[in-house]
Amino acid sequence: MTINLFSSIILISSITYLFSIKHNNQTLIYILKPGTMLMIILFALTSTPSIYAWWIIIGLLLSLIGDVFLMVPKDRFLHGLISFLAAHVCYIIAFLHIQLQQEVSVFVTVSLVAIALLFFIRLVKGKRFKGGNPLIVSVFTYIFLITSMVWVSILTENPFIIMAAFLFYFSDATLAWDRFIKPLKYRHYLVMSTYFLAQYLFSLSIHKVVL
Repeated sequence: MTINLFSSIILISSITYLFSIKHNNQTLIYILKPGTMLMIILFALTSTPSIYAWWIIIGLLLSLIGDVFLMVPKDRFLHGLISFLAAHVCYIIAFLHIQLQQEVSVFVTVSLVAIALLFFIRLVKGKRFKGGNPLIVSVFTYIFLITSMVWVSILTENPFIIMAAFLFYFSDATLAWDRFIKPLKYRHYLVMSTYFLAQYLFSLSIHKVVL
C-alpha cells in the first residue's frame, strides 16, 4: 500500500512538473522540482532501515541539494556538479553493501570506459565549454564517478538499480550535451523525466533489494 501510494504521488508530481515546464509556470517549477525529490526521499524513509538504505537516502539528499543549486538564478553549475558527484559516491558505497556478482564482462567494462572518454573529449571541445581547468577537472571526475556508479550497478544484478543507474547516466549526458555542445529542443523533458525515474528507482530498490 505504501509503495503504491508514494509511487502514485511521485508520478503525479513528476508529470505536473513537466507540464509546468511546458507552460513556463515558474512557481510550480520551483515547488515541484525539489518537492518531487522530497517525496522520493520520504518514500525511501518508509523502508526497513539498513546501511544500503541510508547511503541511498544520503545520495538522494545530496541530489536534492544539487537540484537547488541548479535552480537558483545565479549560475551555480559547479556547486551542483559537486553535490551530484558526492551523491554518486554515496550510491556506489550503497551498492557495495549488497551481494555482488563476481565480475562485469570485459566487453561491458571497455565499452563504458570508451564511451566515457569519448564523451569527455567531446564536451571539453564544445564551443560552449567555458570555465578553465577547475571545470575540466570537475567534469572529468564526474564522468569517471557516474561511469563507476553504472559499472558497480551492473555488479548488483538488481534490475531496479541497473535501470536507475543508466537512466541517471542518460539524464546527465543529455544535460551536459545541451549545456556544453548544442542546445536540445526537448532537453528539459528528457533530462527531468529520466532523472526523476532514476531517483524513484533508487528509492524503490531499498524496498526490493536483497541484502
